[in-house]
Amino acid sequence: MDIREIFVELRTWTPYLAGGFLWNIIISFVSMTIGTLIGAVIAFMRASDEWIVRRPGNVLTEFSRGVPTFVFLFYLAYLLPSEVAVFGTVLPVPSWVKASLALSIAVVGFVSDNLSIVIRDWRAGRRESAVLFLPSWTTYFLIIVMSSSTASVIGVSEIVSRANTVIGAINKDHMMIWIYLYAMTWFFCFCYPLTLAMNYLKEQMKRRLWVAQTS
Repeated sequence: MDIREIFVELRTWTPYLAGGFLWNIIISFVSMTIGTLIGAVIAFMRASDEWIVRRPGNVLTEFSRGVPTFVFLFYLAYLLPSEVAVFGTVLPVPSWVKASLALSIAVVGFVSDNLSIVIRDWRAGRRESAVLFLPSWTTYFLIIVMSSSTASVIGVSEIVSRANTVIGAINKDHMMIWIYLYAMTWFFCFCYPLTLAMNYLKEQMKRRLWVAQTS
């Protein structure tokens, strides 16, 4: 095993793999945006005093919890067309959009559960859960980033898919482990600093809340 050869191959394919990881981030941001907006609406429904509003919110939350994301990914891949006509204009429906919609279903359940608690606590005068929602949301975003690699199974050219392409192009068995390890490193280098930052932010928020409550 030649370390120099491994380094040269990884350096050569880095721009290509980086472009794939960018799709992982895009899919994750879109999933979180869609899931947060829908989850917030459902959370306010669940916090309503009217049972006719609250009951559908609970049902939708249970549905979002019970749908396997991986199965839903295939469902959307085959259910949604590859293009749609809007006011006479044909618009494509790319695979990454389908992947984003599939991953957003899990976000809906997360936001609905956590934000409904925040709403109830806020109305009761307890502000700490509202303050800590942002770190929790960011932590869940990192989970979605790692889950975004499943988009490769429906043809999205994200980093895992591109890693497979690189392995096939190089056609060297000993490079397989290094290519996959390099792909995992991209996820680690993105997620770990954010995890540390969110943990620090959470501790700072807890400390300030404690000082505010005891002063």
